[in-house]
Amino acid sequence: MAFMKDILTHNIPIWEECAATPFVQEVQTGKLPLEKFKRYMIQDSIYLKNYARIYGKAIFHAATLREIQLYYSMLNFVNDTESEVRLDYLKQFYITDDDIELIAPLPENQNYIDFMFEIASHGKNEEILMAVLPCMLSYSYIFRKLASVPTSKESRYWDFIKDYADEQYAESCKEWSAFAEHKCAGLSEANKKYLAGIFEKASLLELAFWKMAYRNERMEENAK
Repeated sequence: MAFMKDILTHNIPIWEECAATPFVQEVQTGKLPLEKFKRYMIQDSIYLKNYARIYGKAIFHAATLREIQLYYSMLNFVNDTESEVRLDYLKQFYITDDDIELIAPLPENQNYIDFMFEIASHGKNEEILMAVLPCMLSYSYIFRKLASVPTSKESRYWDFIKDYADEQYAESCKEWSAFAEHKCAGLSEANKKYLAGIFEKASLLELAFWKMAYRNERMEENAK
């Protein structure tokens, strides 16, 4: 998997930055204030709704049944596995999906959503893959890193951590990466460079998302 291996090697330093953000570190230790986690969960719910819509576009443009099945497996993870934990937390916060519909995305979230829809508007599934995969792959990388620290099990957010650190999820990420390799391997070097740029941009938007809770808190303090 030369193409995807090169992409992952290039982007892992960005994912390491994600893992080192105060938000993620405090998820690991359990010290993250619930209000910040609530803000993240609300924004993540807004993001995931739009993320699922991107997969709808990918399925529409799929060329083979196998391709449809791969996109569906990704969408299934978003709708089932991720939603189960997310909805449980929202229930704790007395928030429903209907409530989420009335909440506006924060700027970092809106930028990410806009980026994905701009890429999807081209109607090319290689590009869509590069826009959506960093979310799936980086979460597996980051949360497996967190779960490898024994004290993470003592975190109040352990159920959140362990879902993304799951071995089956990691295996699915390998399958999705192999599919991306198959889909993109025969393209020209210029096209591969362009696709690598999309993947990197999405990874940087992931980093901005992890910084979101703290950055917006500072903005609110400065506005007082």
